[in-house]
Amino acid sequence: MKSALILLGLAMLVSSIRASAVPVFVWGKPSVTYVPALTQYSASEFSALVESQADDKTFTLVFAEERLSTEDFSQCKLKTQTCFRNLAKVERKSYLPNVEEPLTAFERESGDIQSVQLSADGSLSERIVPKGGAVVIVNLSGDDFASHDALIDSLYNRLHAEFPNILAIYTGKTPSFRYSTLIRHTRQAKQDDEQVPVKILKIDNNFLMAYESFKAGAVDALVEVSLETVTKNDANSSESTLQIDIKGPSASLTIMFEATSGSWEITGVTYDNTPYYLRHRVHLNQHFSYRCYSLRYYTLDMKKEIVLEQVQIQPFWASEDVTEFNRFGDSWDCIGFTTPGILTGLFLVFIFIFIGAYGITWMMDIRTMDRFDDPKGKTITINVAE
Repeated sequence: MKSALILLGLAMLVSSIRASAVPVFVWGKPSVTYVPALTQYSASEFSALVESQADDKTFTLVFAEERLSTEDFSQCKLKTQTCFRNLAKVERKSYLPNVEEPLTAFERESGDIQSVQLSADGSLSERIVPKGGAVVIVNLSGDDFASHDALIDSLYNRLHAEFPNILAIYTGKTPSFRYSTLIRHTRQAKQDDEQVPVKILKIDNNFLMAYESFKAGAVDALVEVSLETVTKNDANSSESTLQIDIKGPSASLTIMFEATSGSWEITGVTYDNTPYYLRHRVHLNQHFSYRCYSLRYYTLDMKKEIVLEQVQIQPFWASEDVTEFNRFGDSWDCIGFTTPGILTGLFLVFIFIFIGAYGITWMMDIRTMDRFDDPKGKTITINVAE
């Protein structure tokens, strides 16, 4: 029990240290020490490292971001290049990926410490005069790392020309990347996706449809359209046919169904008095509902289309023995039983079977020699006929 508590305490300590650890770049002096990249540095260890590099004749320049993590160096991109192009060009530099609160190394009781703010246009809140033993902390605001990189390069080159013995440090105050925040956002996004409203259109004993959205218009320029009321067209309906009229403020959708030999199918779809066609036939068992993640119908010239997103639809007939018409039957999915991935897998399996069978046939045809040459006897002569 005690060992388990000790391990739990160590795990919490490590997680808390990583939560406050930020990366640090050190460059400028020719004597910058190369350090292992995977080493975790505490605040005291980093302070000792800075003291070993900075003396009374060294001017220390610290650039401090509000938020910075190691993931920013790999994820921040400008097209195909990194946001830290000028920092990457520095030949002699040391990189420490995990340093706990590095700015505490410059909290001195006495000494020349100056804190300035660097704005986006390159102006400073106070004038910087480089001199030996002085420390200047340049605070950067915002998350535009590319602009910060250019400002750091310009300010460092100007101060280095005035005072060559300079030690430059680039770091952050708090980490910008946290796994707990990422997990929380991911879970929240999943919850938001699950709360997408579903619209239901129903006619008792005749028709039931549920969908998320209905879009219509030109191909690649669809606009969401509202559907509000649904009615049965008795004039065009019979025991084996059913016409459903769905209307909205600016839309009129008509769907025709037909029942034949224990099954039903969609025989026609009309939107704003224009017929639309489906690429495949919808024909299934009379007690089944039809479900599709994206049901698309096109005009004959393929210039316009209508789309029902996440739709499930089912007509009901008088011949059916159904007690609850407000529930869908078993769904028939529009994906089908064979997909391109399944066909590709079967094709590859057949190729491997053919190659294996061909190789086994060749191996079975290998025969052992039935005659052997005796070095002390007469040479074996094999006739062509044999």
